[in-house]
Amino acid sequence: MGPFDISVQEAQSFEGGFFRFTEIAGPIRLVRFSDSGRGEFGKLGRFWLYGSEVAEILSAGPSGKHLVKEVSQRWAVCDDWGDKGLVWRMDVPRGHSVPACWGATKFQPKVSGAEQDRGGRQTRRSYAGGSIQLIIPVTDTDRRKNDFLVSLISGPTATDKVATAPDRFI
Repeated sequence: MGPFDISVQEAQSFEGGFFRFTEIAGPIRLVRFSDSGRGEFGKLGRFWLYGSEVAEILSAGPSGKHLVKEVSQRWAVCDDWGDKGLVWRMDVPRGHSVPACWGATKFQPKVSGAEQDRGGRQTRRSYAGGSIQLIIPVTDTDRRKNDFLVSLISGPTATDKVATAPDRFI
């Protein structure tokens, strides 16, 4: 499978606008955080992280609050994009691969520009970014689901639960 479409906003989320397309071969676990209010729809997001990086964070501080703080900082996830209360896992089995667009995350303000434009919370503070993010076409840019990719996803698990038993979930 070759490159797939990414949105302008997705392209702008990469440091310097630099990204590459690749295939990620299994066995590997990818992880995604979503807002607890999104329920099952949270698994359909396109932004994913390497599970090994999330496991590294958890080895340094086993609390949900610590995990959310580090995820926000490393992957520059604006506060108004959700509470990161749910964790989804995508397990790519041996012999299979998934298409991905990858690159380093660009810094983001703690509150998105859209939220500030709407008169929401104002801030000059930012999340650093810098970690590798993956865009996986679980849905295409027209929001049509890729049934194979969706079939690889399990969860959700509450972030607090993941933090207290990382070996079980990550």
